Amino acid sequence: MKNINALGLFDEHFLLECLTKLKDPLVKIEAHIDWQLFSPILDVAFTRPANRKNMGRLPFGRLMMLKLLILQNLYNLSDDQMEYQITDRLSFRRFLGLKSSDKVPDSKTIWKFREALIQEELIEALFFRFKQKST
Repeated sequence: MKNINALGLFDEHFLLECLTKLKDPLVKIEAHIDWQLFSPILDVAFTRPANRKNMGRLPFGRLMMLKLLILQNLYNLSDDQMEYQITDRLSFRRFLGLKSSDKVPDSKTIWKFREALIQEELIEALFFRFKQKST
């Protein structure tokens, strides 16, 4: 049967409420982790001149990109699949703090962010801190 209802003003809000009631695990992670604890480590990586180059469009927030890498790791997604899933999944957008109208990081942006953390040898420290805080 074809859906004949027009999109309502609060439909997205109601869908998010439904996801929360269904025990969305990302809501639990979001409530449990103080993401600001990661800012000092991220600042180390992105205050170096080599990592501040103009790499195209305006950069996304560092904490949002870190959360993206964590999602990618939790769900075992490639960069291309991560771009797709953020575009497709409301739960991912909510976790990342993205509205429906916000641009989604593309696969190359995801790759560049991860590579900058790898080059600075900080990615393992970030994931170690995440694992400590999530247990």
